[in-house]
Amino acid sequence: MTGWRGMLAVWIGLFLVSPAGAGGPSTQPASQPAERCMYIPPDWADRVVYYNSFERGIDQPEVNSTGGRTTGPRSAGVEGLAGKGCDFPARTDAKRGLVLSGVSFPLHRPLTVMLWWKPTAPMRQTSGFHLISLSGKGYISNFVRGQGDWCGLKEPTFVLQVYNWQNVPNYNGIRHGSGWVEADRWHHAAIVVSKGSNVRVYWDGKLRCDYTIEGRLFRPDDVIKGIELGPHWLFHPMTIDEVMILDKALSPEEIAGYIVAVRELSVMGFPVFAPSVRP
Repeated sequence: MTGWRGMLAVWIGLFLVSPAGAGGPSTQPASQPAERCMYIPPDWADRVVYYNSFERGIDQPEVNSTGGRTTGPRSAGVEGLAGKGCDFPARTDAKRGLVLSGVSFPLHRPLTVMLWWKPTAPMRQTSGFHLISLSGKGYISNFVRGQGDWCGLKEPTFVLQVYNWQNVPNYNGIRHGSGWVEADRWHHAAIVVSKGSNVRVYWDGKLRCDYTIEGRLFRPDDVIKGIELGPHWLFHPMTIDEVMILDKALSPEEIAGYIVAVRELSVMGFPVFAPSVRP
Protein backbone atom coordinates (compact mmCIF):
# COMPACT_ATOMS: atom_id res chain seq x y z
CA MET A 1 0.00 0.00 0.00
CA THR A 2 1.53 3.28 -1.09
CA GLY A 3 0.68 6.98 -1.20
CA TRP A 4 -1.59 8.75 1.24
CA ARG A 5 -3.68 5.63 1.91
CA GLY A 6 -0.58 3.79 3.06
CA MET A 7 0.46 6.77 5.19
CA LEU A 8 -2.98 6.94 6.77
CA ALA A 9 -3.08 3.19 7.45
CA VAL A 10 0.32 3.27 9.18
CA TRP A 11 -0.66 6.37 11.12
CA ILE A 12 -3.92 4.93 12.44
CA GLY A 13 -2.43 1.47 12.90
CA LEU A 14 0.30 2.76 15.19
CA PHE A 15 -2.32 4.53 17.26
CA LEU A 16 -4.78 1.63 17.47
CA VAL A 17 -2.33 -1.12 18.35
CA SER A 18 -0.52 0.88 21.03
CA PRO A 19 -1.59 0.66 24.68
CA ALA A 20 -2.24 4.41 24.54
CA GLY A 21 -4.62 3.99 21.61
CA ALA A 22 -6.43 1.25 23.45
CA GLY A 23 -6.93 3.55 26.41
CA GLY A 24 -4.46 1.87 28.72
CA PRO A 25 -1.13 3.07 30.11
CA SER A 26 1.70 3.34 27.62
CA THR A 27 4.47 0.84 28.25
CA GLN A 28 6.44 2.15 25.26
CA PRO A 29 6.84 5.89 25.87
CA ALA A 30 7.71 8.00 22.86
CA SER A 31 11.45 8.40 22.45
CA GLN A 32 11.08 11.97 21.22
CA PRO A 33 8.34 14.62 21.46
CA ALA A 34 7.28 14.36 17.79
CA GLU A 35 6.29 10.72 18.27
CA ARG A 36 3.68 11.79 20.81
CA CYS A 37 1.86 14.01 18.32
CA MET A 38 -0.72 12.17 16.27
CA TYR A 39 -0.79 14.67 13.36
CA ILE A 40 2.91 14.23 12.62
CA PRO A 41 3.51 11.36 10.17
CA PRO A 42 5.46 8.64 12.00
CA ASP A 43 8.26 8.57 9.44
CA TRP A 44 8.80 12.33 9.80
CA ALA A 45 9.24 12.28 13.58
CA ASP A 46 13.03 12.49 13.54
CA ARG A 47 13.05 15.37 11.05
CA VAL A 48 10.55 17.69 12.75
CA VAL A 49 12.36 20.50 14.57
CA TYR A 50 9.29 22.57 15.42
CA TYR A 51 5.62 21.70 15.81
CA ASN A 52 2.89 23.84 17.31
CA SER A 53 -0.66 22.48 17.58
CA PHE A 54 -1.68 25.37 19.91
CA GLU A 55 -3.19 22.88 22.35
CA ARG A 56 -1.01 24.21 25.16
CA GLY A 57 -1.10 27.86 24.12
CA ILE A 58 0.62 30.05 21.55
CA ASP A 59 4.06 29.95 23.17
CA GLN A 60 4.20 26.26 24.11
CA PRO A 61 5.00 24.24 20.97
CA GLU A 62 5.03 20.49 21.45
CA VAL A 63 8.32 20.16 19.55
CA ASN A 64 11.01 22.84 19.57
CA SER A 65 14.64 21.86 19.07
CA THR A 66 15.33 25.21 17.39
CA GLY A 67 16.05 27.09 20.62
CA GLY A 68 13.62 29.74 19.38
CA ARG A 69 10.88 31.64 21.20
CA THR A 70 7.28 31.79 20.00
CA THR A 71 5.15 34.92 20.37
CA GLY A 72 1.77 35.75 18.94
CA PRO A 73 -1.77 36.98 19.57
CA ARG A 74 -3.75 36.26 22.69
CA SER A 75 -5.69 33.42 21.18
CA ALA A 76 -8.78 32.22 23.03
CA GLY A 77 -8.16 28.64 21.94
CA VAL A 78 -10.63 28.67 19.06
CA GLU A 79 -11.42 25.51 17.15
CA GLY A 80 -8.61 24.56 14.80
CA LEU A 81 -8.18 21.96 12.11
CA ALA A 82 -7.35 19.50 14.88
CA GLY A 83 -8.08 20.59 18.44
CA LYS A 84 -7.30 24.24 19.06
CA GLY A 85 -6.04 26.85 16.63
CA CYS A 86 -4.45 30.30 16.68
CA ASP A 87 -6.98 32.99 15.78
CA PHE A 88 -6.55 36.43 14.20
CA PRO A 89 -10.09 37.87 14.17
CA ALA A 90 -9.09 41.55 13.92
CA ARG A 91 -6.14 43.62 12.74
CA THR A 92 -5.27 44.55 16.32
CA ASP A 93 -4.70 40.83 17.00
CA ALA A 94 -2.22 40.42 14.17
CA LYS A 95 0.63 42.87 14.89
CA ARG A 96 3.50 40.73 13.55
CA GLY A 97 1.52 37.50 13.35
CA LEU A 98 2.86 34.36 14.98
CA VAL A 99 6.62 34.82 15.28
CA LEU A 100 9.36 32.28 15.92
CA SER A 101 12.50 34.23 16.80
CA GLY A 102 16.01 33.33 17.86
CA VAL A 103 16.38 30.45 15.42
CA SER A 104 19.17 29.60 12.98
CA PHE A 105 18.36 27.87 9.70
CA PRO A 106 21.16 28.17 7.10
CA LEU A 107 19.61 28.12 3.66
CA HIS A 108 22.29 25.95 2.08
CA ARG A 109 20.61 23.10 3.97
CA PRO A 110 17.12 21.73 3.20
CA LEU A 111 14.16 23.28 5.02
CA THR A 112 10.38 22.97 4.96
CA VAL A 113 8.04 25.39 6.76
CA MET A 114 4.30 24.80 6.59
CA LEU A 115 0.97 25.53 8.23
CA TRP A 116 -2.77 25.08 7.88
CA TRP A 117 -4.88 28.24 7.54
CA LYS A 118 -8.53 29.16 7.23
CA PRO A 119 -9.82 32.61 6.18
CA THR A 120 -12.69 33.44 8.49
CA ALA A 121 -14.22 36.17 6.32
CA PRO A 122 -14.97 36.28 2.58
CA MET A 123 -12.34 37.87 0.36
CA ARG A 124 -12.86 40.99 -1.73
CA GLN A 125 -11.06 42.30 -4.82
CA THR A 126 -8.80 44.34 -2.53
CA SER A 127 -8.13 41.55 -0.02
CA GLY A 128 -4.61 40.55 0.87
CA PHE A 129 -2.96 38.47 3.57
CA HIS A 130 0.40 37.13 4.68
CA LEU A 131 1.17 33.44 5.18
CA ILE A 132 4.89 32.62 5.66
CA SER A 133 8.06 34.74 5.83
CA LEU A 134 11.59 33.49 6.48
CA SER A 135 13.83 36.37 7.53
CA GLY A 136 17.57 36.93 7.98
CA LYS A 137 19.84 39.33 6.10
CA GLY A 138 17.28 38.87 3.36
CA TYR A 139 13.88 37.24 3.30
CA ILE A 140 11.64 34.73 1.53
CA SER A 141 7.95 35.54 1.77
CA ASN A 142 4.65 34.15 0.47
CA PHE A 143 1.59 36.36 0.64
CA VAL A 144 -1.42 37.62 -1.30
CA ARG A 145 -1.90 41.23 -2.42
CA GLY A 146 -5.23 42.52 -3.67
CA GLN A 147 -6.31 45.04 -6.24
CA GLY A 148 -4.57 48.40 -5.84
CA ASP A 149 -1.61 50.57 -6.71
CA TRP A 150 1.00 48.00 -5.67
CA CYS A 151 2.27 46.49 -8.92
CA GLY A 152 -1.01 47.50 -10.55
CA LEU A 153 -2.74 44.29 -9.47
CA LYS A 154 -6.34 43.79 -10.58
CA GLU A 155 -7.36 41.06 -8.11
CA PRO A 156 -5.99 39.12 -5.12
CA THR A 157 -2.74 37.66 -6.43
CA PHE A 158 -0.33 34.98 -5.19
CA VAL A 159 3.13 36.47 -4.53
CA LEU A 160 6.52 35.00 -3.71
CA GLN A 161 9.34 37.40 -2.88
CA VAL A 162 13.02 36.53 -2.46
CA TYR A 163 14.67 39.81 -1.47
CA ASN A 164 17.83 41.41 -0.11
CA TRP A 165 20.23 38.45 -0.24
CA GLN A 166 23.68 39.79 -1.10
CA ASN A 167 24.60 39.27 -4.77
CA VAL A 168 21.28 37.55 -5.47
CA PRO A 169 18.89 39.48 -7.73
CA ASN A 170 15.62 40.35 -6.03
CA TYR A 171 12.64 38.30 -7.15
CA ASN A 172 9.11 39.71 -7.01
CA GLY A 173 7.00 36.82 -8.26
CA ILE A 174 3.56 38.22 -9.04
CA ARG A 175 2.77 36.03 -12.05
CA HIS A 176 1.85 32.81 -10.31
CA GLY A 177 -1.90 33.16 -10.48
CA SER A 178 -4.86 34.03 -8.36
CA GLY A 179 -4.80 34.34 -4.59
CA TRP A 180 -8.53 33.84 -4.16
CA VAL A 181 -9.46 31.21 -1.55
CA GLU A 182 -12.70 30.11 0.04
CA ALA A 183 -13.62 31.42 3.46
CA ASP A 184 -14.23 29.00 6.33
CA ARG A 185 -12.33 26.21 4.56
CA TRP A 186 -8.96 24.89 5.71
CA HIS A 187 -6.05 25.33 3.33
CA HIS A 188 -2.40 24.30 3.54
CA ALA A 189 0.73 26.27 2.59
CA ALA A 190 4.36 25.16 2.51
CA ILE A 191 7.68 26.77 1.58
CA VAL A 192 10.42 24.28 0.69
CA VAL A 193 14.07 25.31 0.26
CA SER A 194 16.43 22.78 -1.32
CA LYS A 195 19.67 22.34 -3.26
CA GLY A 196 21.01 25.59 -1.84
CA SER A 197 19.10 27.55 -4.45
CA ASN A 198 15.57 26.31 -5.08
CA VAL A 199 12.45 27.77 -3.43
CA ARG A 200 9.10 26.11 -3.95
CA VAL A 201 5.70 27.10 -2.61
CA TYR A 202 2.79 24.68 -2.39
CA TRP A 203 -0.83 25.51 -1.67
CA ASP A 204 -3.14 22.61 -0.83
CA GLY A 205 -0.53 20.21 -2.17
CA LYS A 206 -0.24 21.91 -5.55
CA LEU A 207 2.98 23.55 -6.70
CA ARG A 208 2.25 27.26 -7.06
CA CYS A 209 5.79 28.55 -7.54
CA ASP A 210 9.15 26.97 -8.40
CA TYR A 211 11.98 29.50 -8.31
CA THR A 212 15.75 29.03 -8.43
CA ILE A 213 17.83 31.97 -7.24
CA GLU A 214 20.36 33.53 -9.59
CA GLY A 215 23.84 34.93 -9.10
CA ARG A 216 25.06 32.34 -6.62
CA LEU A 217 23.95 29.56 -4.29
CA PHE A 218 22.78 30.10 -0.74
CA ARG A 219 25.79 29.96 1.60
CA PRO A 220 26.18 28.86 5.24
CA ASP A 221 26.01 32.52 6.29
CA ASP A 222 22.60 33.00 4.60
CA VAL A 223 20.77 32.19 7.80
CA ILE A 224 17.08 32.46 8.67
CA LYS A 225 16.83 34.08 12.11
CA GLY A 226 13.06 34.50 12.36
CA ILE A 227 9.88 33.06 10.90
CA GLU A 228 6.56 34.91 10.71
CA LEU A 229 3.31 33.02 10.14
CA GLY A 230 -0.22 34.22 9.52
CA PRO A 231 -1.59 37.76 9.22
CA HIS A 232 0.30 40.87 10.28
CA TRP A 233 0.23 44.30 8.60
CA LEU A 234 -1.08 42.52 5.50
CA PHE A 235 -4.24 41.41 7.23
CA HIS A 236 -7.29 39.26 6.62
CA PRO A 237 -9.25 37.50 9.41
CA MET A 238 -7.77 34.03 9.72
CA THR A 239 -7.17 31.00 11.93
CA ILE A 240 -3.97 28.98 11.62
CA ASP A 241 -3.07 25.56 12.97
CA GLU A 242 -0.57 22.68 12.80
CA VAL A 243 2.59 24.71 12.23
CA MET A 244 5.47 22.42 11.34
CA ILE A 245 9.15 22.92 10.43
CA LEU A 246 11.36 20.11 9.18
CA ASP A 247 15.07 19.95 8.48
CA LYS A 248 14.37 18.22 5.16
CA ALA A 249 12.93 19.28 1.82
CA LEU A 250 9.61 17.48 1.53
CA SER A 251 8.81 16.10 -1.91
CA PRO A 252 5.60 16.98 -3.77
CA GLU A 253 4.32 13.47 -3.09
CA GLU A 254 5.04 13.74 0.64
CA ILE A 255 3.23 17.07 0.92
CA ALA A 256 0.21 15.92 -1.09
CA GLY A 257 -0.04 12.67 0.88
CA TYR A 258 0.22 14.49 4.19
CA ILE A 259 -2.56 16.90 3.27
CA VAL A 260 -5.02 14.21 2.24
CA ALA A 261 -4.22 12.08 5.28
CA VAL A 262 -4.57 14.99 7.73
CA ARG A 263 -7.92 15.98 6.21
CA GLU A 264 -9.12 12.41 6.73
CA LEU A 265 -7.85 12.34 10.32
CA SER A 266 -9.54 15.66 11.04
CA VAL A 267 -12.88 14.45 9.68
CA MET A 268 -12.55 11.34 11.87
CA GLY A 269 -11.93 13.53 14.94
CA PHE A 270 -8.55 11.89 15.46
CA PRO A 271 -6.95 13.13 18.72
CA VAL A 272 -4.01 15.54 18.61
CA PHE A 273 -2.10 13.42 21.14
CA ALA A 274 -2.24 9.74 22.02
CA PRO A 275 -4.69 9.68 24.97
CA SER A 276 -2.24 8.53 27.63
CA VAL A 277 0.87 10.15 26.18
CA ARG A 278 0.82 13.89 26.70
CA PRO A 279 3.79 16.13 25.71
